[in-house]
Amino acid sequence: MKATKIAIVGAGVVGTALAYLFKEKGYQLVGLAGSGEESLKKASSLVGSKVRTTTVPEEITAEADLVFITTSDSAIQEVCDGIAGKGGFRPGQIVVHTSGSLPSTILKSAQDRGALIASCHPLQSFADVKEAVKIIPSSIFNLEGDPKAIPILTELVEELGGKPLPIDTREKPLYHAAAVVACNFLVTLVYLSYRLFEAIGIPQDDASQALLPLVKGTVNNIEHLGPVKALTGPIARGDVGVIKGHMEALKTEDPRFIDIYRMISRLTVEIGIKKGTLSAERGKEILHILGV
Repeated sequence: MKATKIAIVGAGVVGTALAYLFKEKGYQLVGLAGSGEESLKKASSLVGSKVRTTTVPEEITAEADLVFITTSDSAIQEVCDGIAGKGGFRPGQIVVHTSGSLPSTILKSAQDRGALIASCHPLQSFADVKEAVKIIPSSIFNLEGDPKAIPILTELVEELGGKPLPIDTREKPLYHAAAVVACNFLVTLVYLSYRLFEAIGIPQDDASQALLPLVKGTVNNIEHLGPVKALTGPIARGDVGVIKGHMEALKTEDPRFIDIYRMISRLTVEIGIKKGTLSAERGKEILHILGV
């Protein structure tokens, strides 16, 4: 596997981090392609000046056994088509993109040139390259695409220290929706908490000191107990009086806030019943109070 020649197209956070990790693991890195000299210069400072960089991706993809396209989602197909049109792919190659939302089928132009196509998405949120280098090795990687490519990518992911998670191509939109709920919507919910603290005059710094330990503790409970057993609070206890108080208080705020509270509480009732701390009868009473 280490004899595999790898080319990376896209000099952003993910592409640069993968280039660094492949190099550290002893893979033959053919080169790193980017859209501009500035991004390539920055990537080179992190990966090392000995790694070939270019703004002409087909120069390196033609030499590679495995091509990673790590551009933004909106650019993947255009980049792939451009490389294919200039003879940058060949039969027997594996061409992979790292998008979480898009299927491998957007790489059809590479497939038409005889390449095996797949996607390999690290299920993480990366702030910068150095952070990505630290956490990619412990990440889950969603894999989908050509059945002949998946075993090779599985081995590659495992050698990086990650855990492969193969799924069917048709399941990818739902997989990505689940990831968005866990990652992006968590931010939205915490933002809502900040807004409610702001409404009663608590500044953001104080809100952070109050809320972030709560969030971290909750995530820790989910990790060790699972989402059902980790549930606490008034719905889990069936505390109707507290829920009524929340609803009254939220009526005076942005109407979106009470809508969010209602919808999330509806699903929380289901969790409370599953946990066994909330009876079905009390759950119905809470749903009636919520008006859902």
